[in-house]
Amino acid sequence: MSVPDRIDTLTASDDPQLRRFAPTVPSARIRAATSTSDGAQPSILKSYWLLQPGTKWQWRMIWVLQNLRHCPAYIFPLLTGYLIDRIDIDHPALALGALPWVLAATFGLCVMNVAATTTGKVMLSRIIRTLTAGLRRSLVRRLNRLEFAYHDRARAGELQNKFVLDMARLDGMHGFLSENLLMHGTTILVMLVIIAVKNPLMLVVIAAAVPINLALARLLWKPVSRTTEAFRYAESNFLSHLTEMLLGLRLSRAHATEDWSEDRVGRAAGAVAKRGMQYDFMINLFGSSAWAVSSLLQMIVVGLGVWLAVRTQQDIHVLGLSFTLDRITKGDLIILITYYGMIAGSIGAILNSMPAMAAAGDAIRSLSELYRAEGETDTGKTALIPLRGDIALENLRFRYAGADSHSLDGVDLRIPAGTSLALVGSSGSGKSTIASMILGFYTPSHGKIRIDGHDLTTLDRRVLRRQVGVVSQDVVLFRDSILDNIAWGDREPDRDKAREAARRANALAFIEELPGGLDHLLKDRGGGLSGGQRQRLAIARALYRDPRLLILDEATSALDPESERLVQAALETLMANRTTLIIAHRLSTVRHADAIAVLDKGRVVETGTFDALMEKDGAFRRLAQGQLK
Repeated sequence: MSVPDRIDTLTASDDPQLRRFAPTVPSARIRAATSTSDGAQPSILKSYWLLQPGTKWQWRMIWVLQNLRHCPAYIFPLLTGYLIDRIDIDHPALALGALPWVLAATFGLCVMNVAATTTGKVMLSRIIRTLTAGLRRSLVRRLNRLEFAYHDRARAGELQNKFVLDMARLDGMHGFLSENLLMHGTTILVMLVIIAVKNPLMLVVIAAAVPINLALARLLWKPVSRTTEAFRYAESNFLSHLTEMLLGLRLSRAHATEDWSEDRVGRAAGAVAKRGMQYDFMINLFGSSAWAVSSLLQMIVVGLGVWLAVRTQQDIHVLGLSFTLDRITKGDLIILITYYGMIAGSIGAILNSMPAMAAAGDAIRSLSELYRAEGETDTGKTALIPLRGDIALENLRFRYAGADSHSLDGVDLRIPAGTSLALVGSSGSGKSTIASMILGFYTPSHGKIRIDGHDLTTLDRRVLRRQVGVVSQDVVLFRDSILDNIAWGDREPDRDKAREAARRANALAFIEELPGGLDHLLKDRGGGLSGGQRQRLAIARALYRDPRLLILDEATSALDPESERLVQAALETLMANRTTLIIAHRLSTVRHADAIAVLDKGRVVETGTFDALMEKDGAFRRLAQGQLK
């Protein structure tokens, strides 16, 4: 089995281990982490802690391990200075006698470093991977429950960015906490304490590096945050254009518009490069400024250390306090210079990670967009089980966000339970909008939709949709087995039921010719199958659900005449005693519907049976005659 096949098997299986490593982060927790009660965003650190409650003990342990890991850095300069001070040509035994225990201590510290580093990294990895997987699972859940008005506005690339780029930026927060705040922050404190013991005057000079660098960070923080956000938007825009190009690849090739498509994506890539250069400039300005300040202070420390090493002991008085400045040894000078280098390095590491922290804050703001958007709420609503399928639309009006005119303008329709209604009309007349409204994807601006006498707004829409079968013109197939595609959403697919659904959809013959039959693994979006075969699999999926309400949106549009005839017969069997809404252009599809409604510009202009409408010199007859020409 190849590596991709093994990965497919792993991700497709319902492995309890996979769920354990990806617990869904509750939406309420993400909302609390991304916005306060007044709509503002909490601090980045607070947001991060709110996203992962219950990990404080793990972070404490990581802090302990980080300091054990860093102990050699604390102790090696002391050991080095100790040996240097014992170098005496006239008494070589002083240095040579200390070497064994110094080397033994060094070996022990190195072993401790390996153990502490490995254990700490594993603990940190668990926190990182679990939180990332849990957030991704939560984002999928949130996207599945947002109103479709949000999805109409959102771009695919921007949504993908939240799962990939934003998660990567959030991962940078883990490194900032573990490596910089916990380890380097502790290093600075430990070094300052040791220096204070060694030489109080040196402490004053070295400690000055902290507020100077903090002032530098405060000065550059806002510009870094702005360039980080602009860079993210540019990357999201590029991903959106790239996704559109990939989805429209056949269209571009068919119309020979590759150059235009490439130029469109290229411009987006250029914008990423421009914003990226601005981002890199700010990062480098940040880092180089911190380095310049650190280097200047380092030379001051070296100069002061040399002065203390060559002068004699002296008492000084400052603000009424008396201090004794002792002459320091060469070993002490090396220790102080080394410790300052460590302090400067730790401060530099913290400052250099500030852009990563800004990026993490931007990622949290990006995630918050999903939780500010309005989602579907079905809690406490009526669960309509079983669904009879009596549908009534009463003076329905609806307009899409940003549209100039209503898609539906005063629609009154009735579909008695167990009957079929066909919607016909020109493109944009409102046919598919009616189907979306019945499924509860949108809320009407005026009027009501009644299902079995209940106002749709009072019903649990997810319970309703479980009893609905939808077959649309745009077939969606998944990279999974044919069995799982037919039984999509069923955790324990019924093989016999799926086979029967395939047979009734005129799909079993070609399925059995494929390697593995029902177990055949489909390619992305059903690649390798013809349009008619994909359509028949979609019909088989609807047959498998055995729904009470059927919505057929151009369900046979991709079939050849022979397949259409067989599938139409299967659909007619399926439609018996079930409520069916048919959206179609072909007369053969609507001929046997119990009623037909003709729509024009969001209004119902004509209703009746096929024969009755053909006898009238009306809109339906003109549509029919247009097909026959």
